[in-house]
Amino acid sequence: MFVRLSKLITMRVPTFLLAFCVVAAVCFLGCDAVKVADSAESAGTALEVAVFEGGFGIDWHKRIARQYGELDPGKNISVNLWGDPRVDEKIKPRILRRSPPDAADCLLPIWKLILAGKLYPLDEFLDSPAWDQPGTTWRETLIPGVLDSYTYKGQVYGVSLVFSAWVIWYDERQFREHGWEVPSTWSELESLCEQIKGDGVAPFAFQGKYPDYAWSTYLTLLHRLGGTEAFRRTQNIEKGAFLQPEAVEAARMVQNLARDHFQRGAMAMTHTESQMEFVNNRAAMVVCGLWLENEMREATPPEFEMACFPFPAVEGGKGDPTAAYGGGGHLWTVFSDATHPREVCRFLKYMFSKENARDFSRTLGTLTTVKVAAGREDMSPTLASALDIVENSNEFFLDRLTLLYLEWTNETMATGIARLVQQEISPEEFCRLLEDGLEKVRNDPNIYKPPPM
Repeated sequence: MFVRLSKLITMRVPTFLLAFCVVAAVCFLGCDAVKVADSAESAGTALEVAVFEGGFGIDWHKRIARQYGELDPGKNISVNLWGDPRVDEKIKPRILRRSPPDAADCLLPIWKLILAGKLYPLDEFLDSPAWDQPGTTWRETLIPGVLDSYTYKGQVYGVSLVFSAWVIWYDERQFREHGWEVPSTWSELESLCEQIKGDGVAPFAFQGKYPDYAWSTYLTLLHRLGGTEAFRRTQNIEKGAFLQPEAVEAARMVQNLARDHFQRGAMAMTHTESQMEFVNNRAAMVVCGLWLENEMREATPPEFEMACFPFPAVEGGKGDPTAAYGGGGHLWTVFSDATHPREVCRFLKYMFSKENARDFSRTLGTLTTVKVAAGREDMSPTLASALDIVENSNEFFLDRLTLLYLEWTNETMATGIARLVQQEISPEEFCRLLEDGLEKVRNDPNIYKPPPM
């Protein structure tokens, strides 16, 4: 029924999905009897865990793995945690050979793996006591909704560590020195860009070698213009969804932003090169997820006051101006062919403890999916500005098209958004391209389509 897994597992996942990164947990209060009983079967166990080595690195993860192995030396449980920027490419052949690591956090064709029976359901452990919050299950410690994108026939096959949002970053010091004001409407943003250019600075850095960074911006503007219903229509692949006037206008706004306000030469820059332009004040703003602070930590000058603000409201738009594109990212999965699936699930539950999640926020400067895990006292001013956006948001929305329809994502969306920002096609042509690609998806009985959002 389904396209061969060996073909799909080699497909590239869009770079912007790097967007969403990591979280975790450490503490061992309460539920001791349960934990002893649960792990008695796994004495002498060596777990293998693979991690994408991106914006958050892997030092924190290695420390958590080491701590887990030291909880009860008598059981001789160890965690071999390793990482690589291309970890997904390294483990894909192993998944096909049915010899994967026990768990991984990396970019994989998750839905193809779910449908092929390659992932282990997590519900038994999600519904067991949380590591360090007595009277609460692991599931109940997580922000509502973060498990929905990876639930199939009532079972959960992935759990995200990081809670991220798509925001506009700036330097408070630079804004203050130039007298630039944070905009609250799109017209104010356009006026600000003209003011910034007049002061000899590029308004926006852009990760041009990975133009699919603009996809989240496009969907955010679509939601600002058409509201939840217009966004939902695209996610449910309703016929004509990308031909809605709001969808075309959002594409026009993205293209105008790229033409008029992206830094000159941006299309030749990698994500780190463009972000270097930002932290060195040669570009006043950059659009990115919440991993930016940690990713650029070593390159950011000490006087730089990194902060973020939400996408401005669009005049006349139907969308809630507080709504934020965001949700869970950096997905952890356990493989059905894992050698130790149950013990590695316990390790993940340990990672998600309240105390480890708090430590993750402090150490790596991002929000987590663990509720009440960190307060403002645990955060840098940079992360606190992101928390303001999250706390002021009435709604979060997140794309699922790129998770479900990999051929469409790689062959249609990624090509289309690149041509749009490079001014090679019109907004109408871009939206027709998306629509025609989704028509093939709609008509293909071999492609799984989830129930409507």
